Amino acid sequence: MRRILAVVILAVSPLAARADKSDREALRKAVEQLLSQPPLSNAHVALQVESLDDGQVVYSRNPDDLLNPASNTKLVTAAAGLLRLGPEYRFSTDYLTDKPIQRGRIGVLYVKGRGDPSVTTERLDSLVSDLWHRGVRSIGDIVLDDSFFDREEFGPGWEQEPSDKAWAAGVGALSLNHNAVAIYITPAERVGSRALVEVEPDAHDYFVIENRVTTVRANGRRKLRPRTVSEGERTRIAVEGRIPLHADSMVMFRRVGDPAFYYGQTLRMLLRQRSIRVSGRVKRGAIPQTAVLIQSYDSPELAEIIHDMNKASSNFIAEMVVKTLGAELKGTPGSWPKGLEVAEDLLAELGIPRGTYVLKNGSGLNDTNRFTARQIATLLQAVWKRFPVASEFVSSLGIAARDGTMRLRMEGTDAAGRLRAKTGTLERVTALSGYVQSLGGERYVFSVLVNDWAGKSAPVISSIDRLGGMLAALGAPEAGAREAALAAVVAPQDAQPAELKARIATYAALAAAGDKKNLPFLRSALRSERDPLLRIVLADAVYRSDPDQGGGALLEAMPPSSELFLRLRSVGRELSLPVPAVSSLLDLAVDGSTEALARLFALAPLARGAQRDEQLAAMLTDGLVEVGDASPDEMFAALRVAPAHQAQAAIELVAAGVEQTGTDVARYPLAQALHKEISQESPPDAQLESWLATVERRPAPPPEAVVHSAAPAATPGAVPAAPPPAGPAGAGAPVGAPAAPATPPQQGTKPAAPSSPRTSPAVLVTPATDAKPASAVCTAQSPDCPGGG
Repeated sequence: MRRILAVVILAVSPLAARADKSDREALRKAVEQLLSQPPLSNAHVALQVESLDDGQVVYSRNPDDLLNPASNTKLVTAAAGLLRLGPEYRFSTDYLTDKPIQRGRIGVLYVKGRGDPSVTTERLDSLVSDLWHRGVRSIGDIVLDDSFFDREEFGPGWEQEPSDKAWAAGVGALSLNHNAVAIYITPAERVGSRALVEVEPDAHDYFVIENRVTTVRANGRRKLRPRTVSEGERTRIAVEGRIPLHADSMVMFRRVGDPAFYYGQTLRMLLRQRSIRVSGRVKRGAIPQTAVLIQSYDSPELAEIIHDMNKASSNFIAEMVVKTLGAELKGTPGSWPKGLEVAEDLLAELGIPRGTYVLKNGSGLNDTNRFTARQIATLLQAVWKRFPVASEFVSSLGIAARDGTMRLRMEGTDAAGRLRAKTGTLERVTALSGYVQSLGGERYVFSVLVNDWAGKSAPVISSIDRLGGMLAALGAPEAGAREAALAAVVAPQDAQPAELKARIATYAALAAAGDKKNLPFLRSALRSERDPLLRIVLADAVYRSDPDQGGGALLEAMPPSSELFLRLRSVGRELSLPVPAVSSLLDLAVDGSTEALARLFALAPLARGAQRDEQLAAMLTDGLVEVGDASPDEMFAALRVAPAHQAQAAIELVAAGVEQTGTDVARYPLAQALHKEISQESPPDAQLESWLATVERRPAPPPEAVVHSAAPAATPGAVPAAPPPAGPAGAGAPVGAPAAPATPPQQGTKPAAPSSPRTSPAVLVTPATDAKPASAVCTAQSPDCPGGG
């Protein structure tokens, strides 16, 4: 069992001299400057910073504005759990029988759950082992008693976003594996065959598996869409999509249906594996007063469970704690109203009156809760002063640049290792509240809530991280210089040519390596590099080193235009480097990213016409046909909003790919989507008719209805693409014709570097199904999808 260190450095550090007035004034000026510039100037920001040493307010901005705190709500849940239940509290699960064990037989096995959020398959297996060693060899019925909680699985706010992601799992007095299942997808041994779909735990009596995953060519791209649906006492798992031949197995997590039967059927499976015969049914019921206790199994201490909740921002644990508070202090069954009443009683005791905030759930999920920055700072101050729980509470928070949801934030700043905080992330909502000890030795409590901005979240989060760096730098010998530097607007800055080439070569090599061990260096470099070309190469390297974390950094670094790409491509040719970023964008596009499609469409005209980029053309021809196969609806939507010349160029590349791969156009999903849309249009859309004719390799409508795909005029300052090689490859191709192959290099010339390790496909296999891959539902990351993290 992991032990939580009770000694928190922040809490026991020697009290340093208070920062003088000039230091605090420098901080105020730096914060004002940071808040006065985008992106924070265009957002609703509430900020409160208070000294833990003298109690003074160091900085305040809109401290009493009620804003959505997202997962900062878990600070309330953690405080209520620790102060009302105690850090040493343990959840218990009782195993009972109708009468004493006789000759190894139990007639009825009763299981009484009391909301333990820490039960895993491994712990359940050890419990089964204990039953075996107690002499149990056969069991009749298994009766599940989950009456410690009410039967409401989903809290207030869940109805706003019907998702089956693991972070949106329901709760129950008998729960297992955070009420989520691991789904493993492994490619078959032949292209076109169904992939292998397995689940863990493999409870056959609980799960119904529907496998629609096809194995595609080895250099194909992956798209997997698992979904779970509750069907009474069972859960149906449907997995659709594609996985390349010889690819590594993928594991994805989804929530399950009825938690009690998930627990019970997994228990039954484990009993059988231990050769304990189960002859009866698994059913829900109450435990009679005459039942005989076999054993009570306890969880780790609540302090450790709160640690896990805050470090990982677990919505599941938060809501389980809320219902346990209700059951223990207000009486069974535990419910959200009872548990939140306990939390409200505590807040009133700490000086935060009822009616001044909105508290609807314990996790902060979705648009439900409202708090002020001053209220959260007040809560943090109050818990800090309560010695019996202060160390457990503070140690549960993520450490900047070290662990939890703070692991990738504030790296390379003075806040790294000195700031502990709870993050919060939703759509158009971010929050950060916690404690920091400055370089000058003074300790502060802070809360920053940001709502309602336009644009991407990354710049907003980056600005908040700069604020954390400012607080950590307070009192440093530089007398405000650090804070001023953090507040300054960081503008793009072109690197010198020689330095640019050297760094591009280095970062491109790291991208090609695709090694997770390089991520700390790459992320640090991405924060410090200001040259826009270097940022694209770095962001591409970050994605290729860990694709499962998503491509947000790449989409942010690479705008939906061709100017930066042309400049980067020109440098890349000099260095004999592959085409940058496009392979990663194609991965994202196959997975349904319309932002990635917008960037690919901006490059499509460069792959058509007399001066086309042959390597780029080969990649887009190969990749876009896969996008039309895996994500036809998303591709169609992106085509409709793309500039006409970009859309036409993309369609021509798709048509070339369809012909090269030998795909049956009648079964090609993008062609089917176009047919469907045309049949619903009245009168038919001439542009759609033209696109469909191009894909189907038939005469197009009259010329006046066709938009040609010639690239737009070069942007001033952009470096043009290299001239085409001699021979027919440089000639313009007719609309809808496949791109001509590149002319082999002349003797004595250096061949161009390969665009990627991908080879030309012999055939693209489309799954023979009419079902559309299910779309993922997400508001914010797991990194990609934190669900309020």
